[in-house]
Amino acid sequence: MRYRSIDLNLLVVLDALLDDPSVTRVADRLNVGQPAISAMLARLREHFGDPLLIQAGRKLVLSPVALELKPAVQAWLERARVLTSAKPGFDPSRAERRFAIACSEIVAGFLLPLVSARLAKEAPGISLNVRTFSAFREARAPAVEALERQGLDFVVLPGLFTSADHPRRQLLSAPYQCLVWRGNRAVSGTRAKQKPLDEAAFYALPHIVPTLLDGSVMTIESDDALIHRAQRERAVRTEHLLAIPFAIVGTPLIATLPSFVAARFAAREPELRVIDCPIALPPLTEVVQWQQTRENDPAYAWFRDVLLDCASEIAPDVVA
Repeated sequence: MRYRSIDLNLLVVLDALLDDPSVTRVADRLNVGQPAISAMLARLREHFGDPLLIQAGRKLVLSPVALELKPAVQAWLERARVLTSAKPGFDPSRAERRFAIACSEIVAGFLLPLVSARLAKEAPGISLNVRTFSAFREARAPAVEALERQGLDFVVLPGLFTSADHPRRQLLSAPYQCLVWRGNRAVSGTRAKQKPLDEAAFYALPHIVPTLLDGSVMTIESDDALIHRAQRERAVRTEHLLAIPFAIVGTPLIATLPSFVAARFAAREPELRVIDCPIALPPLTEVVQWQQTRENDPAYAWFRDVLLDCASEIAPDVVA
């Protein structure tokens, strides 16, 4: 280990000589041969441009430069001892750090507010840089693009798009449900017995579909799984997930959304209701990945656990 032109290991020898200016005794103390200590002293003298130890009668004493160096050398070695004896760890309450994460609007809108609140309470020095997953959707390997080429810390994306080269944990798994206007005649029924949504009505009704910036469906991994046999010309596509509940009220539109999203929208808008989806759809599965090179980073482990804990708060019955 070198800092500029000096071998920092020489400072250990210098500290010993400043404490006891005797080449012989320092050699015994450090269990090193006397010629080696003499050679190291010569290198120190050359580096500092000073004899450091000067002859005074029959003994060596510290030069004025050596006396000036002594407290600085002792302080440096003490800091080195503290550093090398410290156990790896992470204190979120004192950390100053920024994590960059790419995710979908669903994760950004429903999970990250909980994460931000947790950070404000437990780790005020930690901040987030949030990127949209759609920015990497067109890449052949979006997780690799985000983590390796763009240098992001975490990416949350459907399991279909994850990379085998980086650690992963399942973050969310949620079934799909349908969100409709209570006045929709196809599913209105009576107050005592609400009419279920059947498969024929599902395909006949116009759909409002959340999409990514490239036009691909945001929530369901297969576009055809949702709109196959449906009237595509009657489907409304929007990049604005939070606009969906307002677009449905007063219309025959139907949205097929992860259950926790549909439930949240219905709770905020009394004119909407959630009904079971009549067709079999694969559940939404969101996976968190992080850089392989940071697998043993305690800060990464802590933030990953924060993501998992907050995901369990969204809807415990649908979180894996």
